[in-house]
Amino acid sequence: MPPPVSLRPKIALILTAIVLGYAALDHLFQRVTVSRSFAELEEDEARQDMGRVAQAIQREIDHLDLSCRKWATWDDTCRFVQDQARLPVLAGARAWAPLFGVPRAPIDAALAECARTRPAYERSNLGRETLLDGRVDVLYVCNRAGRVLWGHVHSPESGEALALLALPRGSLGARHPLLGRQLWACSLHPEQRKERAGACATCAEPLVANQELGPIRGLLMSEHGPILISSRQIYDSRGQGPSRGTLIMGRFLERTLVARLADSVDVRFEAWPLEGGSLPAEAGAVLDEVTAAPRPVVRARDAGLLHVYTTFNDIQMAPALLIRAEVDRAISGRGARSVRYALVSTIAAGLLLLLVLLGILQKAVLKPIDRLTQHAVRIGQSDDVSTRLDLRRNDEIGILSGELDRMMEKLAVSRAVVVQTARAAGMSEIATGILHNVGNVLNSVNVSANLVAERVRGSKVAKLQRLTQLVEQHAGDLGALLATERGKNVGPYLVELSKLMAVEQESVLRETQSLSEGIEHIRRLVSAQQGYASRTGLREPTSIAEQIESAIQISAQACSGAGGVEIERRIEELPAVRLDRHKLIEILVNVLKNARQAIEEAAPERPRIAVVLRADGAHARIEVQDNGVGIPAENLARVFNHGFTTKREGHGFGLHASANAAKELGGSLSAHSG
Repeated sequence: MPPPVSLRPKIALILTAIVLGYAALDHLFQRVTVSRSFAELEEDEARQDMGRVAQAIQREIDHLDLSCRKWATWDDTCRFVQDQARLPVLAGARAWAPLFGVPRAPIDAALAECARTRPAYERSNLGRETLLDGRVDVLYVCNRAGRVLWGHVHSPESGEALALLALPRGSLGARHPLLGRQLWACSLHPEQRKERAGACATCAEPLVANQELGPIRGLLMSEHGPILISSRQIYDSRGQGPSRGTLIMGRFLERTLVARLADSVDVRFEAWPLEGGSLPAEAGAVLDEVTAAPRPVVRARDAGLLHVYTTFNDIQMAPALLIRAEVDRAISGRGARSVRYALVSTIAAGLLLLLVLLGILQKAVLKPIDRLTQHAVRIGQSDDVSTRLDLRRNDEIGILSGELDRMMEKLAVSRAVVVQTARAAGMSEIATGILHNVGNVLNSVNVSANLVAERVRGSKVAKLQRLTQLVEQHAGDLGALLATERGKNVGPYLVELSKLMAVEQESVLRETQSLSEGIEHIRRLVSAQQGYASRTGLREPTSIAEQIESAIQISAQACSGAGGVEIERRIEELPAVRLDRHKLIEILVNVLKNARQAIEEAAPERPRIAVVLRADGAHARIEVQDNGVGIPAENLARVFNHGFTTKREGHGFGLHASANAAKELGGSLSAHSG
């Protein structure tokens, strides 16, 4: 008979294999799903970084366009263009004056005045220091026909003058893309418009110049590199037409500007023209995919760096510039560390649960079964049916142990009766036949005992439940039952024991499955606590007048000390504007709060705040005026700096945050003190 094999190493081996197998499958699943989700998140973050780069370039263009708009609406610029346009007319009038008897003195005076306009304007506004302070590398002033009245281009790195094929010094031509195209309309039928002069199709009246296109801004490619460009029609300071000409302002997108923009968005990037053969081999390999893709293309440079590619359109909306941003792969690194931590955590939790389960099984199942097995083996080896196991348990193992003890008690009684009968029969020779029969009975009892011992040693308890029920039914005549053929089948109770172990094994598997489900739940909580907005606020059609009223109410509640302030409202009816109304209220509340604090400090007899809303061209202009203490001239340039404040309990953040919010809304915040 082979030596018995303990269940402990088998159960430990099975549970260990289950834990390690689950850990391997879970790790593989996380590598496939979690790591991929981190990689996708990293690509999305990289595309958002590229979006910030494009926005930074666009903000630089918008800032340039704002400067161009200011220059184009100066009365000095308007007067300069008008005077330069009058010069050829006055010169012709002076030449023909003697023929018509017209005195030359007024004409000469007008010519002298126009001649003084150019150097005076150039000294005041077009000096080299002025252009350098405004970071203006390209500046052209043209009349309506496209003739260049003043033009200058210089290199931002060396400062030397440059010539551009796209911007000739003599004349740009009436159809130059930076001059816009003039619209012609009939005075009687304005809906009849053409790009060129002609006759109205409705009334045959000649078409007259009506209006020009809006500002042109964007990217202009040149032989010296890409240029951020803005073109504005020249009007007077009130913005009234007709256009006197065109002002063109540009800034080279060179290394210093690229580095400054990269610092502003905290994203390293480079830019190359699509034409000209300056693209590096790596960027040229993905050029076709980048130009065809609807969103930025992401490529892994190495294990720690991503390259993001996109294009930037020129003023004619054609791809002209290839931009490559470099993004550190911090997210995928954190994802890899998370996956490794999850693997270690899963294995550690599984091993801990394995030890707990083995301890419970050892105490509740394996140790009692081991005692029962050793007890059955001792009975089979010693043939001593007087020993008792006496397991005081109310579960299946306890019932099995109790029934085995009771069987041994009844077997001991039966054996004692047989022994006594055999001794009595041995006292007489005439009882030989009876002794022979008793011997046969003893042989049968021995066979039954050996069978019971063998079944006990083999742990076969297949029909333990039926045997238990049978024993309970014949509790009164158990000896007669055992003497029958049916009672000899004691061994099948070991099969029931096997079923019990199967049930216990199934219970362990269920506990292991429960462990698996718990570990799966833990895995899902680590993955939701990483893009990583900016959000941006919700832009919706907003009535500016309503937001002004809301801000007035909020500021009145916030500044309880500045009571009795008269609020004067000069509100124009303007159409709704798509913007983030919460940011607008934030700006207005901060400005009104500062106005109330200024009034409280000055304590005038009639404290007053005037809130003005009016149209300013295509923009809305909001003014907040107060009769408070005012702002010293030396502080006007610093009121929007972070941390600057003159108040004892101030923190210097409100106006700075308001200025940033105004930029995010596409506007600006300025301060004046009279």
